[in-house]
Amino acid sequence: MSAAKRGDPVARAAVVEHFQFLIAGVARIYRNSRSVDRTELMQEGVVGLLTAVERYDAGKGTPFWAYASWWVRQAMQRLVAELGRPVVLSDRALRQLARVKDAYGECLRSRGHEPTLCELAVDTGFSKEQVEILLAVDRPARGLEDPRNGDGGSPDPLVETVADPRAEDDYERVLPGLAAEKLRQLPEDLSEREKDILRARFGVDGPERTLREIGTRLGLSAERVRQIEERALDKLRAVLC
Repeated sequence: MSAAKRGDPVARAAVVEHFQFLIAGVARIYRNSRSVDRTELMQEGVVGLLTAVERYDAGKGTPFWAYASWWVRQAMQRLVAELGRPVVLSDRALRQLARVKDAYGECLRSRGHEPTLCELAVDTGFSKEQVEILLAVDRPARGLEDPRNGDGGSPDPLVETVADPRAEDDYERVLPGLAAEKLRQLPEDLSEREKDILRARFGVDGPERTLREIGTRLGLSAERVRQIEERALDKLRAVLC
């Protein structure tokens, strides 16, 4: 990471390669009526990732992806805003967001307090990363120069805390345990077939492919491809949760 931070092109390319699945996962959520080009979203995600590389301070103890994911989302949201197209969620993401909101309301009613990111993850069965992305997309990220409480109101314990990359102490509170060493090892944790399937499903190297299309190419059933994809995603979630 230090070499990438200094601007070494080989090191920066390695960082981009390492996190391409996670960038693709964020890009996959964005969709609107005029179809923002997926390649553009991926490119903006890379810009956000490299911005995070330049600004990241490992000495503060914040896990890198917890810090970088905000910059990735912010870059993609800025692209959509510049194109003048409202951000909407896919049907699947809308259903997931509804579950998060239901869990949020249930916690208020039954426990008498606003839930943390960890509580929402447990209550919905999603990873903390999934919950974070859904909340961030549902509510556009604050501008980089905006004060935390510039409107005089109280900060949102979920979105404001997670969305601001300067809030390292809050990140430590709600996103613990994401070891940088484990993230660096992630590509080796995935088999070549798992990587291939994720690339095809997320559209990393081209258009998104269906389970059936991937299965035809690999000589597998669509159900088998789904099982392999889920296993690979479990490995990603194990690192992010």
